[in-house]
Amino acid sequence: MNLLFSLVVVPLLLSALPGAPQDPSARPRVVVDPSSNPGETRFTSAVDGCEITWTVFESPANRGVVRHRSDCSIPLSAAKPAIAALLQRILQHNAGAREFRTLSWGRLLGDEARDPTMAERLSVAALRSDGWNRATGRPRGGDINGWVKTLAESAAIHDVLRAAFNAAGLRLEIASVEKVLVLKASDLPFFPRLKAAGAGPSDKVPFDCQIWFSVRRTDGLGPSEARR
Repeated sequence: MNLLFSLVVVPLLLSALPGAPQDPSARPRVVVDPSSNPGETRFTSAVDGCEITWTVFESPANRGVVRHRSDCSIPLSAAKPAIAALLQRILQHNAGAREFRTLSWGRLLGDEARDPTMAERLSVAALRSDGWNRATGRPRGGDINGWVKTLAESAAIHDVLRAAFNAAGLRLEIASVEKVLVLKASDLPFFPRLKAAGAGPSDKVPFDCQIWFSVRRTDGLGPSEARR
């Protein structure tokens, strides 16, 4: 076999084989799909076991809002490349997308959700907090939505997302929490993890809520200042 052929062509052929090692620096592809609804554009990216779609709203009323939807059976940490690819593509899209100010995540553990990462972290954090009453399934003081928001932020249940946004020069913080759901630890799919954290079967813990994130530039500028 010709030496030049061996050095150049053979590696190319091998890289095309199924299961061949891929460039770890390569980001997943992002598909851009203009929605049938005016003022909306969908961005979809996928890694093995996970497809994520972020819808960018560009109408004056919702400008800067991005809605998250996913079908994932892998941990959030494994989906991070798809999230990073989406974020990069959206920030390059247009002025409206660059004004990204709110990420609407939806529920932590909705009916279709198969990745319990943030739900599990929330439950464990509540178990470890003196401010949570395991018997009643309520905080010992204050509104449950506000209490869970503070707990979730301090426990950094969203640290995977936060790292991806930090890398893009953006700060991600929990802005709002609503409709907190509470169940007995034994009724949750990740009870073994809760048991290891000290939960009894009848201990009640928060595991789900609707959550919104605020997005800001790390230089402190808001969207209007950033355009100048």
